[in-house]
Amino acid sequence: MNDKLHQEAVKEAVKKKFRGKQPLKSKVIPHYPASAEREFQRVTNGYMRLLNETLKEHLPKMMALYKKERHGDSRYDDIKDIEGDVRYEFQKVAEELEQKIAEYGLEAFVEKIAKMSKNKTLHEWKRVVHETLGIDLLDDYYKGDFYARALKKWTDENVTKIKTIPGDTLGEMREIIITGYKNGLSIRELQKQIQNAYGTSKHKAAMLARDQIASLNAEISEMQQRDAGVKKYRWSDSHDSRVRDCHHALNGQTFSWDDPPEMWYKTKKDGVVMTGRRCHPGQDYCCRCVAIPVFDIETLNIPMK
Repeated sequence: MNDKLHQEAVKEAVKKKFRGKQPLKSKVIPHYPASAEREFQRVTNGYMRLLNETLKEHLPKMMALYKKERHGDSRYDDIKDIEGDVRYEFQKVAEELEQKIAEYGLEAFVEKIAKMSKNKTLHEWKRVVHETLGIDLLDDYYKGDFYARALKKWTDENVTKIKTIPGDTLGEMREIIITGYKNGLSIRELQKQIQNAYGTSKHKAAMLARDQIASLNAEISEMQQRDAGVKKYRWSDSHDSRVRDCHHALNGQTFSWDDPPEMWYKTKKDGVVMTGRRCHPGQDYCCRCVAIPVFDIETLNIPMK
């Protein structure tokens, strides 16, 4: 907000909360939107179920062909013939999966998750402002264009990312079978590799949910705080065993929104290794950390009710 009169009114309303001009740290820690992450995981799990169901319809035929080849009963004279049939079967899987995906309504699901995450982040921002500054936010200010572009961009990107998961998995499985033919793998070993490929893809889908909800929460939080004149924040990790060493070391430290800290990791051989990446809370891969605002009465410009 740029209205000078409004800014002065905000300063007058909150000045009792500040000790002179000293920065005021938030009394509460904003909660990470875990419910939105769980909903995102349900969507990605649904996609993986569609993939699994479609594969179950076609893999038995491919395994039967594989068994014949292994026992010398195959009609194939050339490995290229085998590759052609395998690619054809996987093409049918891809076409059937594409049809099922079209009926799934992915974009509507992802839009719903984006709004859920935004609503949770806004709720936490209101809670921080009310309990720290003693004022309430103007509800209408955060409707319309304030979030629209960020949510649309996030939705479009994640629809694309989710759609690529089954395709990447099918491509990997196709190559597993073709390579198995060439190298004479046993049926058991082939099935094990296929199961591992599916398991890896399912894990990637779950990690996508965590990573993308965290990044959206981080983006909206930064938008809200910068818009309200908040220049600095305190880093808060998620206080559990999954927190990486770097983020735990940053916990409680104060940073500027214009100067994010550099990330690092530990190795047994080299000790601490700097990555060169600079990230605010929630911007690093699968980071569930949050930014606790540090209010400065001189720059504060909250959209006050």
